[in-house]
Amino acid sequence: MIEKRHKFNAAPESAGQGSASWFALAIALGAGVSALVAPAFSLLILAALAAHTLMRTETIRLQPLSLAGPIFAALIVGAFTGLAGGIGVLFAWRMFADTRWSVSEAQRLALAAGRPGETSWRALAHAWATPLFGLTLVAYTAPHMIAGLPLDLPHVPMWVPIVAGALATGAVVDWALQRAADWRLGELAAAPATHLLTHHVLFILAFGLMIDVSAGIVALAAWRLAYAAPLRQASLTAVP
Repeated sequence: MIEKRHKFNAAPESAGQGSASWFALAIALGAGVSALVAPAFSLLILAALAAHTLMRTETIRLQPLSLAGPIFAALIVGAFTGLAGGIGVLFAWRMFADTRWSVSEAQRLALAAGRPGETSWRALAHAWATPLFGLTLVAYTAPHMIAGLPLDLPHVPMWVPIVAGALATGAVVDWALQRAADWRLGELAAAPATHLLTHHVLFILAFGLMIDVSAGIVALAAWRLAYAAPLRQASLTAVP
């Protein structure tokens, strides 16, 4: 691990965070498109990203107890509703966990940029709106198939995703107008704004516009892996 520190020099976060966010989004969308065209190849992409993360990570923290609750809930629901219901519980939990991670990342970037006002739950409510819209849309169009396994969620009427979509649109537009005002005043914190923009783009494309839920799940997994060990940062800072 000491040798790796000599090979790679971390770039300043303020200089590369914006491009890193776009690069992670590009990887996620590429993996999602691959899942639509060639599902087996998309699994190879995820395996390569996971292997890269393991090689680039100095310490690996395993938290098996954090999985106990979701797995237990999936088993209970699956016992009453079948395999599809249990997988639906895991799908909803995974969306919640990824959203919470993204919001935490936005808070970290905002604090690093000296913008504590952008870390409150009210300021980041819009970041939960697009995943909620995606979840209601998946529930409306359920059941689905993921890697040959059934996924089902409690069916909701059409007006539920319509209302969720309207609320998400209003929240995102309000956030975008605030960031536009900051930009005109020369006070825009680029790193958290870029991260949240890619957050909205990914969740809307993955679970709002894509028909294949499997592709959305692959895209989200690739997004997290790309953030865990940025490929672009490694390639730009490598010393021959």
